Amino acid sequence: MLLAERETLNLALEALRESLGLPEIINKQEDDTHIDAGFVVRINGIDFICVVKNTVTTANVGSITMTLRDIVAAKPQPLLLVARYISPTVVDDLASNGINTLDCVGNCYIRYVKGERMIFQISNKGIKNPYMGEKTYPAFQEAGLKVIFYLLQDATNVNKPYREIQNATGVSLGGIKNVLDVLVERKFILLTGKKRTLKNKKVLLNLWIENYNQVLKPKLLLGKMSFRTDEHRVKWLAMELPDGMFWGGESAANMIDDYLTPGTFDIYTDVPAANLFKTGFVKQEENGEIRVYQKFWKWETENHLVPLILIYADLIGSGNSRCMEMAERLLEHGLKDYK
Repeated sequence: MLLAERETLNLALEALRESLGLPEIINKQEDDTHIDAGFVVRINGIDFICVVKNTVTTANVGSITMTLRDIVAAKPQPLLLVARYISPTVVDDLASNGINTLDCVGNCYIRYVKGERMIFQISNKGIKNPYMGEKTYPAFQEAGLKVIFYLLQDATNVNKPYREIQNATGVSLGGIKNVLDVLVERKFILLTGKKRTLKNKKVLLNLWIENYNQVLKPKLLLGKMSFRTDEHRVKWLAMELPDGMFWGGESAANMIDDYLTPGTFDIYTDVPAANLFKTGFVKQEENGEIRVYQKFWKWETENHLVPLILIYADLIGSGNSRCMEMAERLLEHGLKDYK
């Protein structure tokens, strides 16, 4: 576990001690085989595996839930999600899914049940959290997210010359070097002589998805539209996207596997969004179900679809249970390397 994550954990545990005066809170380091779960905290005699994050909001709670599911599958033990800031709007949703939470000022919901018997429950809410405005790691800001997205497309991309990475991402050479240096420091890239190897790809993908939905995707939104009529909506597949536009999210997932009927329609574009009006299918509407985003990668894709990893990220970012099920299906098929 990195220094920043240890600091977050220590702040949170100290706040829990001060706010509730618990008689026993012990944290110990485990064998750090999983980057997200390197510490165990003992509260009232029960050991909780800790997952430490910077912030948890509606934008990244879906991907965090997926990470927790992976950890539970590997280590069937009570979990505690610790973060500098957890949005109050998601705490209750997490609790309803059996996920314990603790932030750095002592807001918490921790419940331990054995069999059908509740052993203990700790709840503390409403303390104002000054950490909500803190930024994420620099590598997971806008430029870094573009570089990592390119690396995740193909593990061999990590050994491409900086100039080639720049052509694919639009990120400056200095920015690329900074991102790769951070990934080396965080053990996502292994250096062997002059060769770089991408490591811990599933963990890196989860981090990218969290930060993409929270940091980059909101900046890419160009506007919203809706279908002109219900009939146009039902027959959305008949709408031919103009060149330079690509289906993402639920609509792209449906085109790959019709298991999911789309409720919203994400479109990424390299051309003016107004070109969509030429299809005759759509109209401008502030709260429409069609969301148009700026395309942020520079390589070609097929069939007017965004890259598969981006479809997966859009689904996870929705936080919708049916989208999460579809995301799992993508892992089984086109994304087996990240399962």
